[in-house]
Amino acid sequence: MKLINSAICVALFALGSGVILPSTAAGTLASLEARQDGPVSFVSGGVGEEERQQIEKLSADYPLQLLFATKGSPNEYLADVKVQIKDKDGKMVLDAVSQGPFLLAKMPAGKYSISADSEGVVKRQTVQVTAAKPQRVVFVW
Repeated sequence: MKLINSAICVALFALGSGVILPSTAAGTLASLEARQDGPVSFVSGGVGEEERQQIEKLSADYPLQLLFATKGSPNEYLADVKVQIKDKDGKMVLDAVSQGPFLLAKMPAGKYSISADSEGVVKRQTVQVTAAKPQRVVFVW
């Protein structure tokens, strides 16, 4: 697990409320290129201010948006989180490791079970993805 110091409260507020924070004029960073795992296209990252801003720009195109963080003093983002997403039938649709605190996934509409593993501590959430509005899920350790 990597801890990434950052202003998590600002990011959680921005992601949760749909507020768009200022972004850079630069193009998408190479580390934020979309990857494919089976049927799912995903992007992960958000280490540093520039990458976080790029993630915000990309987020509208991804129906599922995940954020990984710790609570405490100070609050910190997490990277190297193992993410597994299964569909309603229990079939694995995404098995990846997040390169930063954000993971965006292009998922078809449906109900999914998400497990996020940070240093052996697994958190689970169920989410209903729709085409109408991106689902934002925050995992906090």
